Amino acid sequence: MAEMNKVDESQRLDTLDARGNWVYPDAAKSGHVEIEIPSLPGSPNATERMLARDFGQIVIGKIGSAMTRQPYMTEGATQNPVQVMRHYTAVAKGASLLDKATLGRMEKLAAEFENAPKREEFYRSTVKPFLGVLAPQRR
Repeated sequence: MAEMNKVDESQRLDTLDARGNWVYPDAAKSGHVEIEIPSLPGSPNATERMLARDFGQIVIGKIGSAMTRQPYMTEGATQNPVQVMRHYTAVAKGASLLDKATLGRMEKLAAEFENAPKREEFYRSTVKPFLGVLAPQRR
C-alpha cells in the first residue's frame, strides 16, 4: 500500500519559492518564471503577475482593450493604446525581459504607432504580429 502512494520527487507540488508560491517543475525546467510587474496607472492593483513567456500576449490584450474602451467608463486604467504600449515597453526594459535589439524595436514601433494616421490598422498589421512572437529572455 505504501508503494502506491509514493510520488516522484520531481513532480511534487509542495515546493515553495521565496515568496511562498508553488514552484511547478515543468515551468522551472523550461526557464519561464512568474514575474510581478507594475500595473497601468489607474489600475485597482499596484502590480500584476504573469508568466514571463506570456508577456507579448498580455500586452496584445491590454492594447486591444485600450482600443475598444468605451468613453463613458470612468474607472480603471484610462490610457490610450500608445500609452499602454509605452508602459509595457518601459516595464520590459526595467525588468530585463527582452534583449536590447528587441527593446529598441519595441520603442521604435511605439513611436511609429503614435504617429500612424490609422492606428487600428497599424496595430493589426505591425504591432500585434510583433508582440505575438516575443520571446522573453530565460531567467
